[in-house]
Amino acid sequence: MLTTHENTCKICNASPLKVFAHTAKCTSCGVLLYYPYPEDDDNLRETENESKNWKEGAIQNWYGQSSMRNHHNFTNILDFVFDRSGAVTPMDFLDYGGGGGQFALVCVSQFIKTKVYIVDIDDDALYEPWKSVNHQIKYLDFKSDGTRFDVIFLNDLFEHVSDPSGLLETLTAKLKPGGKIFVDTPRQFWLYPVLERLYKPLFTKLLVGTVSIFHLQIWSGKSFRLIVERAGLKIDKYRELSEYTMPADFYLKNMKITNPIIRWMAHIFYANSKWLARNKIICLLSKKD
Repeated sequence: MLTTHENTCKICNASPLKVFAHTAKCTSCGVLLYYPYPEDDDNLRETENESKNWKEGAIQNWYGQSSMRNHHNFTNILDFVFDRSGAVTPMDFLDYGGGGGQFALVCVSQFIKTKVYIVDIDDDALYEPWKSVNHQIKYLDFKSDGTRFDVIFLNDLFEHVSDPSGLLETLTAKLKPGGKIFVDTPRQFWLYPVLERLYKPLFTKLLVGTVSIFHLQIWSGKSFRLIVERAGLKIDKYRELSEYTMPADFYLKNMKITNPIIRWMAHIFYANSKWLARNKIICLLSKKD
């Protein structure tokens, strides 16, 4: 577990922090943090449940925009983790922080003997049409549950947890011998320091759209490697790439950007992001020998 103080980085315990708006950036490891820190994930749970108390129409609208991108991204994840030689090998996967449970659909369509378990801080987030391919473990039961896994997937989850190294330690204890942990999480890229130096108003909007009580840290390469090391794990595979789960207008709305020229430029950036922005870290972790 991390021990932190408000004036030190909760990832590396260094100081000072560079505080701006609702964020703090560590001058040592480079992580960008929501600030001040929330106490723990259990306190976040009530807020998360309240915020996701969606009506059916809102749920369908969300997955209507994201599900095709998710399907593509999830297949890329499986290609990153596996060489496909084990497509008919019985395996147990855990989709930790799996939300609606769409990941299991992609898994069982490609790995036909796989059993996919799901845990989410919001037990009710599992979408009714997808329940049949998910084996749910209730959030409060997870630590005491005896199930062990071949691969644990953290897809767009690592930025949400208040104690990342503590979570990795908990999940490591849930692995079978030789098991792996996959992580897909946002990283800072060149746009953050450029806007910080050149145009603070737009930088502030970028922070509003990417750092919040639900997105507690945006990683640097250095801070990510540090947290992996602290949890007693090693990196087997690592890549930085461009990946989005929603259309450009979704992110512009979150950032409250209404200027038509900036929106036009943002759409051009989004369309060419494959070459312009490596906004994600994906990696495969295992226990140290």
